[in-house]
Amino acid sequence: MASKINNTVPSPEFLSIPSKPSAPISHIFLPAINPQPSSRKHLIVFVNGLGLPASSWLPTIQILHDSLKSCPAILTYDRYGQGLTTARDPFDTQKPLGHDFVDVANDLHEIITTIATSKLGLQRSDIEEELHLLFIGASIGAPIVRLYVQHHSGNAAGIILLDSNICVDYSAVWPDPDAPDFDPESVVSDDCTLEQYRVERAKISKMFDLKVKNPEGLDRSNSAVLLPYADAPKLVGVNRKGPELVVVGHDPVTFAEMSFLMMGTPKSLSERLTNPYWAKYNEGLTKLTDEDKCDGVVIAKGCGHFIQKDDPSFVATEVAKLMEKLRW
Repeated sequence: MASKINNTVPSPEFLSIPSKPSAPISHIFLPAINPQPSSRKHLIVFVNGLGLPASSWLPTIQILHDSLKSCPAILTYDRYGQGLTTARDPFDTQKPLGHDFVDVANDLHEIITTIATSKLGLQRSDIEEELHLLFIGASIGAPIVRLYVQHHSGNAAGIILLDSNICVDYSAVWPDPDAPDFDPESVVSDDCTLEQYRVERAKISKMFDLKVKNPEGLDRSNSAVLLPYADAPKLVGVNRKGPELVVVGHDPVTFAEMSFLMMGTPKSLSERLTNPYWAKYNEGLTKLTDEDKCDGVVIAKGCGHFIQKDDPSFVATEVAKLMEKLRW
């Protein structure tokens, strides 16, 4: 049995990145436990979505530390305006709509660089060759990871995408009832009239469309431009090859049930519209790496959108399996 985290929540620390020295970022760094002999430094990086902070990863991390004899160093963090990071992104006063996905990906690069030099003992000049990363991105954390790897290629050894945000307006997923080619039969069901559909579509759009503001202050309005395709551009990682990739989707039945319980969304709309669109998007994500580096979409049974919350053991298992494949 490996050493544990003593069943207590590690105390978060604060770091400052060079481009924003006056805005400290809350993070948790856990040193490696009995690391595998390697000429490289390994780091697991968990990247949150909008809905859950860095603390949401702690049950998964606890399971990893309890079940593995060896575990690389681990990093979690709260973005600006999220969780324990109360500082706002300084860019919010410089940009009309505030900071966006590219800014967040660049922040992540600076955070990783700071951790690599202060905690892992690497020189900045050695990071590109010596540091290998395993990313776990949930929801909006998934496109952030994609953009990170696009802009800072060479370090990604493995990536797990947990129910990736689909980077489109919900109004694109749910057809416009006023469009000339709209077919009412595509949305009307025993649990949903046409008028109900209009109300639900408007409600969902006001909650999730890309221009809707969020407490974090993250501008998502250009995400469809930054990442217009699920299957491109290809990701380049360690040794200029595609990283090992695991694409995880929610359980469609659980998602429909949770959407009904939490938001009143008729189950038929999740079943007919949202789930098929998301499933197709996830299939596209599997093409982001080399053909032999992804085994298709994995469904997290019994999980809704917040997979690390619904089943931290599932996430820990997927991380452990990918570590084994990477021989970490």
